[in-house]
Amino acid sequence: METPLLHPKLKTALSCLFDNNSQNQQHRHEAHEFLLSFKSCNVRRLVVSRLQSQRDKLNKQQDLDDHDSSDEGINVGEPVLDFFVSEDLAGSVYLSCLALLLEHDSFNNGTHDNHRPHEKIFAAQTLNHRCRSIKINESFDIEAEDGVECGVARLVLAWDEIRREKLRIEGNGAAIHVDRDIIVSGANDANAIVALGERSKSILKAWMERYIPMLVNRCGSSLSNSDVHRGGTTSLCNGTELLAVVLEKHTSILQEFVTSHNQEEKGEERVKGTLEMLSIAVAIYTAAFYEFEENYFHDFHQQSQNPQQKTRTPWANAVLSELGSALSITALRIRYHPTSNAYATPSPPSPSCPPLVDMLVQALDLVKVGAQSYFEQKLKQTNNRHMQSIIESAHLNALQKSFAACLKALPETVLLPPGLEEGHRIPSVDRACLRAASIELRNVGDLSNVGTGIDRVCEVLSGLSSNADNSIQVDDLISIECFESWARFVTVPIHVVEMTVGRMAMNYLHISRHHEMSIHYQKARKSAFQYVTTIFEGASPSLTSGDILAALLGVAAGRGVSGGNSKGKKNPSNKKKIGNRSKKRHEARLGRVLSTQDEEHKESMGDNFNRFEGDSGSVEIEAAELLARKNSACYAASFVFGISMPDGQPSTPEDDWGLRLAATSDTTSSHEICSTITACATSVLPYLLSMERDGNDLLGNHNWRIDLFTSIMNVVQRICQCPDRNIRALAYEPLMILHKHLNAVVSVSLIMENIAVDAICNCVFSLAKSCGYPDGYFNLLSDNNDEELEIERNDVRDVVRSISSFENENFEHSPSIMILKSIIHACNMAICESNNLPPETAVHILSALAKPLNTLAAHYKQHPSSNANTVLKQSLQSLYKVCERINSVYDTLPVSQTLPVSRLALMGVASFAPMFSSLTEWSISQPGNSEKSHLAETVEQTLRVALQSSIIYVAKIPELMAESTLDSTRYDIKGTMRGPGGEDHVGCIALIRLSFESDNLAYTVIKVYGETLLDDLFQLYERLKESERERPIGCVHGKGVTPMSRRLVLNVISRLALIGIEGNQSTKSRAILNELMQSPLNDIATLGEASNSDEKFFRMCEAAIDLSFFSPELIVDLFLNNADSLGPMINCLVSGYSDLSFTSDSESYCIQWGRLRGGVMAVLRTCVKNRMTDCAAEAISALINAEYEAAIKQCTHGHQHGSNFFNDHVIGEITLHAGAYTMIVGECFSRISSQTSVSLESKIHECRICIGILRRSSTILIQLLLNESPEAHSHLDPRPTIAESWFLTMNNLMNVCKKYESVVASLLDDGILDLVSDSLSIAISLLFLKDIGDRKSPPPIIQKGMSLDGPQTLALMDFASEAALLGAPVLSSAGRSISSNLPLLHTHSDVPVEALGAAIISAGLLRAASGALPPWAVEGTPVLFRSLYTAFGKNCDDFIRMLNISTELRISVHFGGVASGQKLAGRYFEKMHATTMESFLSKTREVCLKGEWMRLKVILKSACGGKKKLAGFNLKPQYTTWECERI
Repeated sequence: METPLLHPKLKTALSCLFDNNSQNQQHRHEAHEFLLSFKSCNVRRLVVSRLQSQRDKLNKQQDLDDHDSSDEGINVGEPVLDFFVSEDLAGSVYLSCLALLLEHDSFNNGTHDNHRPHEKIFAAQTLNHRCRSIKINESFDIEAEDGVECGVARLVLAWDEIRREKLRIEGNGAAIHVDRDIIVSGANDANAIVALGERSKSILKAWMERYIPMLVNRCGSSLSNSDVHRGGTTSLCNGTELLAVVLEKHTSILQEFVTSHNQEEKGEERVKGTLEMLSIAVAIYTAAFYEFEENYFHDFHQQSQNPQQKTRTPWANAVLSELGSALSITALRIRYHPTSNAYATPSPPSPSCPPLVDMLVQALDLVKVGAQSYFEQKLKQTNNRHMQSIIESAHLNALQKSFAACLKALPETVLLPPGLEEGHRIPSVDRACLRAASIELRNVGDLSNVGTGIDRVCEVLSGLSSNADNSIQVDDLISIECFESWARFVTVPIHVVEMTVGRMAMNYLHISRHHEMSIHYQKARKSAFQYVTTIFEGASPSLTSGDILAALLGVAAGRGVSGGNSKGKKNPSNKKKIGNRSKKRHEARLGRVLSTQDEEHKESMGDNFNRFEGDSGSVEIEAAELLARKNSACYAASFVFGISMPDGQPSTPEDDWGLRLAATSDTTSSHEICSTITACATSVLPYLLSMERDGNDLLGNHNWRIDLFTSIMNVVQRICQCPDRNIRALAYEPLMILHKHLNAVVSVSLIMENIAVDAICNCVFSLAKSCGYPDGYFNLLSDNNDEELEIERNDVRDVVRSISSFENENFEHSPSIMILKSIIHACNMAICESNNLPPETAVHILSALAKPLNTLAAHYKQHPSSNANTVLKQSLQSLYKVCERINSVYDTLPVSQTLPVSRLALMGVASFAPMFSSLTEWSISQPGNSEKSHLAETVEQTLRVALQSSIIYVAKIPELMAESTLDSTRYDIKGTMRGPGGEDHVGCIALIRLSFESDNLAYTVIKVYGETLLDDLFQLYERLKESERERPIGCVHGKGVTPMSRRLVLNVISRLALIGIEGNQSTKSRAILNELMQSPLNDIATLGEASNSDEKFFRMCEAAIDLSFFSPELIVDLFLNNADSLGPMINCLVSGYSDLSFTSDSESYCIQWGRLRGGVMAVLRTCVKNRMTDCAAEAISALINAEYEAAIKQCTHGHQHGSNFFNDHVIGEITLHAGAYTMIVGECFSRISSQTSVSLESKIHECRICIGILRRSSTILIQLLLNESPEAHSHLDPRPTIAESWFLTMNNLMNVCKKYESVVASLLDDGILDLVSDSLSIAISLLFLKDIGDRKSPPPIIQKGMSLDGPQTLALMDFASEAALLGAPVLSSAGRSISSNLPLLHTHSDVPVEALGAAIISAGLLRAASGALPPWAVEGTPVLFRSLYTAFGKNCDDFIRMLNISTELRISVHFGGVASGQKLAGRYFEKMHATTMESFLSKTREVCLKGEWMRLKVILKSACGGKKKLAGFNLKPQYTTWECERI
C-alpha cells in the first residue's frame, strides 16, 4: 500500500516535538511551524483565490483596452491558469491524518504502549479543526495527492468552467458550449443546462473512480495483518481494510448522489461529505476497538508476564471526542445550507435527508454492518475461540463507545449554551444553519412519535444497552456522560429523567453504600452526580427566557449567567456585565431573527418553534422551555431524595435513600455530593415555593412538594454544619436565592414559607457557629491571623445581611422581618443564657444585622408598627446585655477571651449608629406614650452602656498588640481592636459614628451620658497622648492606639464640645477645647525655636495633624484671631525648600520635613472646609510660590540630576505630591459651587481671595511648566502633578463661573479673565513643546518639556473645554498670550482676534491628535472642538473657516518641537492634499450640523495619521490622590 505525500513529514514533525530524543531538540521550532501550516493549509481556497485574482486582472485590462465596446455581456476573463502556486503544497491533509488514525501498531507483547497517542490526538484535532473551520469541499482535499496543478487546480477549473457557462446562458441568452465548437442559441438553453448537468456527473464519476481507491490504498499500514495469532504483533482490526469493506458495501449510496445532483459543486459536497462521514466513522470505531485491545492485552501481560509494566497513556477519549465533533459538524454541513435571507431558517435539501441524530446513527450503522462482515471473513481463517471472544467483546465495546462519543459530541458542537458565562467555540457555519439544527435537536416527541433530539438519543442508547452482556457499568458510564452533555444545552424531558435518573443514575447516587467500588463504578458515579447537577443548573433562577431564546435562535455565544459549563464547573450566579453597544447589537440581531420567523409559515418551522395558546394567553416556546427545565429539575430532585409522586414513581423510600444522608459523615460530605445538593436547592426550592403559592401542581398533589422542600432544606442545614469550610461555602448561594424568592410576597402564610423561614435561621446560626474563633486562637496575639477564617467570617456576615434584607416596602409581615425577628430572638436568648461573656457566635450575628436594622429603623421613624418595635427593642436589649457583660468581666478575664467579643460588640455599636439616629429623631418628634417611652428608654440605656464600653476599651486595650501585618496580609485582625479590613480602633470608630451620625444623636449622647462625658473623653485623650509619647518615633504598636485613632477621639471631643456650646449644656466645653488646642500650639511655638532635626519636624507634623482634627469652625477662628501662633510652622516649612540639593539621597530630616508638608496641608484644608481667610490665603500663597521656585531650580539644573526633595519619600507618592497647596484653592472653589446656605456676596469674596492666590503664582507657573527641560528620570519630576493641580483648580473655578454667571462680571477687576486666558495659553503651549517628527524622521525619544502622558492631560483637556466656553474675551487673550511666545509667520490681519486665538488652540488640538498627546487623550478633543463651536455662536461657517485657518498657521521662530516655518498643526498637515483637506473639512461640517461630535474622533484620527498604538504611551490614567491624614 502507498503512503500519503505528507505522511512522512507529519510523523517526523510530531516525533521532533513529542519524543524525548536530544537530536530532535534543535528542530523543534521548524517542526512547530510545519504543524501550524499543516493544520491551517487550504490549497483549494488558495487556488480559487489566485484564479479569481488573475481573472480580475484580465477583466480590468480588457476594460482599459476596449472601454468603448458595446458588448453588455458578462466579462469573465480568460480561463487560463497562468499564476504560480507552489507544488510544496501538494498532499492531502485529510488523508495524512486519516492514515495516522487508522494505523495499527505492534503491542510488543504488552511491554509498552507503541500507539504513539500524540500522533492520533493531533490527527483527530486537525480533522476536527478543519471540519469546523472550512467547507467540506476544502476539508476533504484528497485530490491534493495528485499535486496542486494536476489535482486541485484541475478540479477547480472544471467546476469553474461549468459555472461560467451557466452564467453565459443565464446572463446573455446564449453560451459557448464546453468544447467551444458548438454555438447554443437561446432556444436551446434548456438543452445546454442538461448537457452541463451531464458534464457535472461525468466529473463526479471520474473523481470517484480516481480517489475512492486512493482513499483506501494510501491509508494502509506498513505492518501485515496476516498473522492472526495473539503471539504476533498486529491488531485484530485493520482500519484500512475495514474502510475498504465499508466503502465497497455502500458504493451504491455514492452513485445515487451522483445521479441525483445536477448542481456542480453541490454534488461534490454530498459525495465528499458522505466519504468524510464514513471514513471518520471508521476512524472512531477503530480507535475504540484499539483501546479495548490495548486495555485487554495490557492487563493480561501486566498480570501474567510483566507486573512492572509502564503505565499507558490514555488517548482514546480525546480522539473519540474530537472525531465525534468532526462527524457532527460534517452532518450539519450536509443537512443544512445557508439561504439568501440570513435571518430565515433553512430547510433540509430533500425530505429523504435524515435528521442529524439519524445521520450519525446511520453512518455508524454502516460501519457496524461492515465490521460484522469484515470479522466474519477474518474468523473463517481460524478456529481460535479465544480470539473470537476478544473480537466480539471489542466489537461490542467499540460500537457502544462510538455511538456514545458521536451522540455526546453532537450538542457540544452544534448547539449554543443558554446563558453560559464562558465563551462557546462556535463552528464556522452560517448562524441560520445553527438555528435550524438547534430547533431540530430541541424537538421533543410525544407518546406516539419520537422527537429528533434527546429522546431519539435515549432510544438509540437504550437499543445499545439491550444488546450489552455483562457490561452494565461501561454502558451506564457512557450513557450518563452522553445525557450529561445533552443536558447542558437542552431540556431533559421528564420521561428521559425517569429513565436516566430514576432507573440508571440512582444506582450510583445511593451514598449510604460503602462497599468496595470498582474503577468503572467510581467513574459512573462521578458522571451521575455531574449529570443531575447539570439538570439542576439548567433550571437556575438566573437563567432567563431571553437566554434560552438567544441560544435557540443561534444569535448568542453565551453571555454570562450561571449554569454548568463545559467542564461541569459551577459559575457564579451573577451575570457578566456587557456593554450597552453589545447589548443593543444582540437585541437587534434577535429582533431581526424573530421578525423573520414570524413571517414564515408555522409548519416550516417545525413543532418546536410554534406559538401555542395556554391558559393565560399566548405563550412563547422559550417560556415553555424554561418551565420544562424547572419541571425536569423538580422531577430529578424527587428521584434523588426519594419523594413519592402521585403516579407512584418513585416508590416510598427508605431513610437512607439517595442523598438523604448527605453531609452526615466524612464520606457523605464530599464536594461532588454537596455541590449536587446545593445546585438542587438553588433551582428547585424557588420553583417549589412558586408552585405552592400559585396552587399549580405538575402531578395534581401538593404534599410531595412539602416533603421534597423539607428534605432538601434538611440536607442544606447539615451542609452548613460541615467541618469543611469549602463545603459550607456551597450553601451561601441557595440561601440567598431562596430568601429573594421568599421575600416576593407581602406576608408569610403557607406551611412551606414557615419551613423556609425556620430553616434559613437555623442555617445562619450553623454557619456562624462553624466559623467561630477556635479555642486559644487569641493566646498568641503577635501571630498572623488565619486569613481563610477571616474571609469566611466576612462571607457569613454577607449572607446574614442578605437573608434579612428588605427588598420591598413591606416591613410589617414580610418574610424578611420574620427572619430578622427570629434571628434577633435567638441571639437574645443565647446572650441571656450565658453566664460570663456572651457567646461570640451570637454577637457576631447581631453585629452583622446592622444594615437591615438600620433600614427598619428608618422606616419605623415614619411608619411605626408593632413588629418593627419588637425587633428594634429586642436588638437594643441584646446589645445592651452584651456591652454590660463585657464591662463587668474585663478585670476578671484575660484579654485573649474579651478581645474577640468586645471587638464584635463595638463593631455593632458603630454599625447601629443610623438606627440610634432614626430612633432618637422618632423619639423627639413623637408625643409621649407608653410604647414610645419604653423604646426611647431602651435606646438611651443602650447608648449609655455602649459609650462606656467604647471609652473603656479605647483606654485599656491597645489597638495593636504587635506590629501590623497589613503590608503583607489581607487582614490584620488577631491582636488588634480593628474592624475587618479597617485601620482604626473599633472603639474610636464607635465614638465617631455616634457623634457624627446626626445632631439629634449627638445631643442624645451628651444627655444620656451626663456632664462627665467631655471630662472622661478628655482624660482618655490625655492618656492616649501620653502612651504615644512613650513609644519610639514611628512605633504604633504596644501601648495606646495609633495616632489616627487618637485623633478620632480628639475629633469626637471637638464635635461634642461644639454641640454642648450650641445647646448651652456644658460650661466646661470651652475650657476643654482651649486646653486641647493650646497643646499643639505650644508644641509648635517651642519647636519653632529649635534647630532643624528629625524630631523637630516629626513633632511639628504631629501637632499640625492634631490641629486638623478640630472642627473647621475652630480652625477658622484660629486663623482669624491667633494666626501668629501658626507662623513658626509655616515659616519652618517655607524655609525648608531652600535646603534643596541635587543628590539622590534624602536625609532623615528631609523625610520628616516632607511629612510636615502633609500636616500643614491638613490644617489649611480643615480651615478651607469652612472658609478661606486672609491669613490662610497668605500662607497658601507663600507655600505655593516656594514650591514652584524650588521646582524651577530643579528643572533648570537638568533632568539627569537627582534631588533630595523631589522623590517618592519627600515630595512624592509616599507622602504628598507637588502641587498639593494649589489643590486647597481648588477645593475651596468646589465648596463654593456646592454650598447653598451662603450668600452670593460671600462666595464672590472668597473667590476674590482665591483668584488673588492664583494670580500671584501664575507668573512663576508659566516659567515652570514651559521649561524645556525634558522629563526627569533621576528624580521625580514635580511639573506633572503641579500642572494637574493647577488645571483641576482652574476647572473648579470654571464650574463656579458656570453656576453663578455674575461671578465673572464681579471679578473682572480682579483679573479673572487674564488668569483663565493665561492658563489656557499654558495648556496649548505645552502641546507645541512636543516634537512629533516628520515624514522622514520619527519623533525623538527624549522630548522637550514635561511629560503629558498622565492625569495632568486629563485636567488640561477638561479645563480647556470649559475655558473656551467663556467666548471671545478668553480666546482673543489666550491667542495673544501664545503669539507672544510663538510669533506667527503671517500676521493674518484680516482674521478677527478671537478667531485667530481659536485657530491657534485648534492647531494645538490637531497637533495633539497627531502625536503630541497620548492616544487616549484624543477622546477629549471632540469635546474641546464642541466648546470652540459653541464659542462661535454655533455658526458652522465661521467654525469651519477658523478650522481651515488653523491648518495653515506657521511660526516664524523655533519654539519647543516646532521649527521655524513649520505648521503648528503638525506633520500630517504640512503637505496635505487639497482633496484630503476638503474631505476633512466637509466631514467636520457634517458633524457640526448633526451634532454627532463623537464621530469627530474618527475623523481626527483619519486626518492625523491614524491610531498611535506603538507610540510608547501608557494607558488612560486616574487622577492623583492628595490625601494626607495618614501620612
